[in-house]
Amino acid sequence: MRALLSLVLFLAHSERSTALRVAFLADTGIGNSKPGSVWTDFRGNVRTPSYKVDGVECTKYDSSYCGEFSRAKDVFRLAREAKADVIVHAGDLDYVSSPESWLRFLTEHAFRQGVGYVATKGNHDVDGWDGVENLWSGPRGYQALLSRQIPRRAKTYGAYGEDFSMTIGNTLFILSSVGSEQPGESANTEHYEFLERALASSDATWKVCVWHMTQNAIQSSYKGDATGFGAYEICRKHGALIVTGHAHVYSRSYTMKRFGTKVYGYTRQDLQVADWDRNTIRLRAGDDGTSGVCVVGIGGYKNEAQLTDSGIWAKVYSTSCQRTDSTCERARDANKFGLLLCDFPEDAAARAGSCALRVVPGLGADAAAFRARARAQTTVIDAFTITRDSSSP
Repeated sequence: MRALLSLVLFLAHSERSTALRVAFLADTGIGNSKPGSVWTDFRGNVRTPSYKVDGVECTKYDSSYCGEFSRAKDVFRLAREAKADVIVHAGDLDYVSSPESWLRFLTEHAFRQGVGYVATKGNHDVDGWDGVENLWSGPRGYQALLSRQIPRRAKTYGAYGEDFSMTIGNTLFILSSVGSEQPGESANTEHYEFLERALASSDATWKVCVWHMTQNAIQSSYKGDATGFGAYEICRKHGALIVTGHAHVYSRSYTMKRFGTKVYGYTRQDLQVADWDRNTIRLRAGDDGTSGVCVVGIGGYKNEAQLTDSGIWAKVYSTSCQRTDSTCERARDANKFGLLLCDFPEDAAARAGSCALRVVPGLGADAAAFRARARAQTTVIDAFTITRDSSSP
């Protein structure tokens, strides 16, 4: 019954123009679904397959062919068909360390289609990755190119993709690179301070913390500790939803009342579920506040096996599930990539929004199949309600 209610709420918001519709995704790649391989023809000539983005040959950081597999084109198409106002990318952009090719990709699949886009820095996007010295911060790096493409209506401040605040309507997004450059709580003090300041100074109705990296216990694949539990605690105390990437398995937590406990200045793991309702994440600010986590690292590049289960997950979507986990749904190969689509009501008095995990149709699907996948009437992988406590300080 509650799952049906979540679906009804999603459908209701779908018909309104009074909700900000956001597509959350991460770990996309640059969209080459048929990468092929280099071969030698009968004349002895070395031949290279072709892949173009916005009409220009896609090249990696070393000017070689963009041969990595990704279905990012289809994931972005799904966002467009679902009428997303903005795509919020939780890091690890193209996986080929090519900012200019990535900008062409976005121009073709987002900007020219009228969809806004903003991204945070993942570990594959940092300066020095693939040996590219100024990959993120250079004059033609990701930050310089993408920061010129701020979504319409957005009010922003801070360093794009690193310590960045963006407000659209009455929804606040904090995009942080916490853990991407260096792991550990002590190494990310400045990111923690920005999170605290940005959340505390905003009177937005809805607040969302977005970063790329994770803690091992707050993902369901093989990724290790990077951000520290303190970052999660800051967002919980401000009643913010938390969206991350990095782990190539979709997972969504129950409502959480604790991620970690402060011990001698260090936040030690202390995962506590506030509510075992599988269909709702309740957001409440305060020292006893609540939050929830969505890991969306299935944006086109990989969907991998579920390897761990910390007991906090209301839903997992993976190519391979642990036998003991009843909340995990096995992803078919044709439909293993997707995005989390959330509606944040524009009405400041509204107490409930809705989210749904949408996945792409099989390779070669026609426009009708994409439209069907973008609508909640089709199979819903994970539909849930987000609520806020209006009495929160």
